Amino acid sequence: MRVFYPIFFAVLSMVVIGLIEILLIRVLNKEWWRYKPIKYGSIMLPIAGIISDILWFLGMAHEIEWLAQTGAVMTTTILILLLGLIISLPISGLLNLSNRWIEKRKKRRFLKETKDKTAPNCTEKINEHRRLFLKGTAAALPLISLSLGSGGIAGSFSETKVYIRKMAFENLPSQLNGLRILHITDSHLGIYKHVGHIEEILHTARQYSPDLILMTGDIADELELLPETLKLVSEFGAPYGVFAVTGNHEYYRGIERFKQIHKDSPVPLLIGAGQTINVNGQSLYIAGADDPRSMHGDYVTTLNKSIDKSMENAPSDSFKILMSHRPEAFDRASELGINVVLAGHTHGGQMGLGDRSFFENFSPDSYLWGEYSIDKAQMYVSSGIGHWLPFRLGCPTEAPIIELVSK
Repeated sequence: MRVFYPIFFAVLSMVVIGLIEILLIRVLNKEWWRYKPIKYGSIMLPIAGIISDILWFLGMAHEIEWLAQTGAVMTTTILILLLGLIISLPISGLLNLSNRWIEKRKKRRFLKETKDKTAPNCTEKINEHRRLFLKGTAAALPLISLSLGSGGIAGSFSETKVYIRKMAFENLPSQLNGLRILHITDSHLGIYKHVGHIEEILHTARQYSPDLILMTGDIADELELLPETLKLVSEFGAPYGVFAVTGNHEYYRGIERFKQIHKDSPVPLLIGAGQTINVNGQSLYIAGADDPRSMHGDYVTTLNKSIDKSMENAPSDSFKILMSHRPEAFDRASELGINVVLAGHTHGGQMGLGDRSFFENFSPDSYLWGEYSIDKAQMYVSSGIGHWLPFRLGCPTEAPIIELVSK
C-alpha cells in the first residue's frame, strides 16, 4: 500500500495547485481569462495531470512498468509546470493591476483634456511606454517560468556526467597519488532511473580506470533492482573493491531487506564500521557512517556517534576516507582527522548556478554541492545520479571520479 502514497499525494497536489493556478488567472489576470486558449488551457493542465495520475496508478496496480513510468513522468512534469505558473502568476497579476490603474488614469486624463480642450502633454507618452512595459513583462513571466520548467525537466533526463575531479592534499602518501575513486550516490533507482543507467555510467567510467568504487546511499527506491545493481558494480573489477553505506531511503524502503540483499552480494555494507585496504604498502582506511534516518530533530548527534564508531579501528598511520550519505558529517570528520569525506543526499538542490547549488545563496553555511575544506580535511558532495522529482536546472546528474593528488 505504501508504494501508492506518492500517487495519492500527487493527486491531492494536482487538485490544490491546479485550483490555485486557475484562480490566479481568473482573479488576478482577468484580461487573459477572456482568451479561450488561455482559459481552457489553464483548466486542461490540471485535468491532464489527474489523468496522468490515473495512468501511474493503473501501471503500478497491474505491474505494467512502461505505463507506470509514463504516468509518473507526465504527472511530475505537469506538477512542475503548474508550480512555475503559481510562482509567476501573482507577479503578473500585480503588473496587470498596475496596468489597469494606468489605463483608468489615462482615460480620466483624456476626458479632462477633451473637456478643457487642452493638448496632451509628454506625461501621456511616458505613461504609454510604462503601460506597454508592464503589459509585456506580465505576459513574459509565465512564459519564462514555463520555459525554465521545461528546461529543468529536460535536464533531469540528460546523460549523467562521469568525469575526473582532482582533490589535492599536502603530505599525501606517494602510494596514493593518482588513486581514483568512482563515487556513486542517490541514484534512486525506480521510476526515473533504472539499472541500465548504472550500466551506462560504469561503461563511461571504464575509460578512466577507477581503482575503488564507493556508494553513499539512496541507491534503489525499488529494492528488487538492488541485487542486479550490486552485481554490476562488483563485476566492474575495481582493483580495491566496492563499499557501500546506508542512506535515509534505505530505511524508508525496508532496512532489514536492504541489509540482507547486501549480505547476499559481494558488496560490503559499512554501517558504523570501517575496513583497511593495503594500497602498495600504504594503509587506506574506508569508514562508513550510518544514516540517522530522521530528517528533523538532533539527527547530527546520532550521525556523529556513528562516525566515532566507524573510526574505532582506524590505524593511526592510515589515510582515512569517510563515506556518509549526509554531508553534515564533515564537521565531526574534520575533528577526527579524516582526510576525505564523500557525501550526497542533497541532490545539489537540483538547481545550480556556476557549478554551485543555487540555494547556497540563501544558506551559505550548508554543504549542498561541490568541494569543501576544513583545515586539512576535504569533502565532495555529489549532486547524485537520480532524483525524486525529475527537475535539474543548472545542476546536472553526476558520478564523479575523485582522483587524489599531491599538492
